[in-house]
Amino acid sequence: MNTYSTPAYGSGSYGGGSGGSGYQSCMQMCAASYGAPTMASSTWSASSTWSAPSATTTAAGISGCTHTVIVAPTQGVLRYVPFAVNASVGDTIAFVWNANTHTVTKSSELAICNKTSDMPFSSGVQNKSFVFTQTVNDTNTTFFYCGVPGHCQKGMFGILNPPNALMGSTSSVSSMMPVMASNSSNMTAMVQYTQMATANNTMAGNWGGNIDMSGMPPSSYQYALENVMYTRTFLAANPEVLSKDGVIDLSSAGTTPLIVPNDITAAAANSSTSLGSPTSGSPTAGATGSSSPSAASTGGAKSLGSSSILVSVVVVASLAFAL
Repeated sequence: MNTYSTPAYGSGSYGGGSGGSGYQSCMQMCAASYGAPTMASSTWSASSTWSAPSATTTAAGISGCTHTVIVAPTQGVLRYVPFAVNASVGDTIAFVWNANTHTVTKSSELAICNKTSDMPFSSGVQNKSFVFTQTVNDTNTTFFYCGVPGHCQKGMFGILNPPNALMGSTSSVSSMMPVMASNSSNMTAMVQYTQMATANNTMAGNWGGNIDMSGMPPSSYQYALENVMYTRTFLAANPEVLSKDGVIDLSSAGTTPLIVPNDITAAAANSSTSLGSPTSGSPTAGATGSSSPSAASTGGAKSLGSSSILVSVVVVASLAFAL
């Protein structure tokens, strides 16, 4: 395995300690406060499995958990999955490319699609099978985006340690989604599709609902909501990766197929026609995804195949940074 390292960014210290028992202890530290899930019923079947690098599936000793973020689950779907990750000091974020020509670049809440000069990090443009790891040195909210021209503007950004809205806040994802839907037929179609896809999985359907959007520019609201909805449909399609504590655990990826749903914007593009049940798609039909809110997407769901990530030739970029 080829590796390289870069100087550490930030001044935080590693967390961890000797308490707890590996991943379960880590789950308790990082768990989101959602209700217990109901397993989704799906007729999708995958033809092969995606084997995640072992470093992304276990607690990294005293340095804490390792959280996997998929960079573009398939070619043409401009998303990070999951859209948001809660991580503690000492944890590691492993960004795993599953499609070509993307970056992971640090930005800021007020300028989501612009590289920040505040302790910046960037993977550079990379292709499928690349893994970019970063160590969490503080728990400040950190935005990241794809620096390939046009990708972020179409919604390809994510958040580490997103701000939580206060109970009853009108700026939470849960509060903003119906407001946005009431003013946009496209958003209405996407919300309805997401509700249909997550009907049998309460936890997936509520994921990300307490993210506070008040500090984001209004122009980003639509795309933040689209990202939340795509993660919800992904979790509903792969209920085994969502634990009862609300933690997204990709450690089962080596033995359990992962299904890639159509991009959420396909619902808007096809709002005049029925998409059918989200559980009736064929993994062999292909999913081109949609690169803009109005672009069409065809086919059903697609599996992350075992050839998607070749661990033996993966390049790992290690970078310690301050979130």
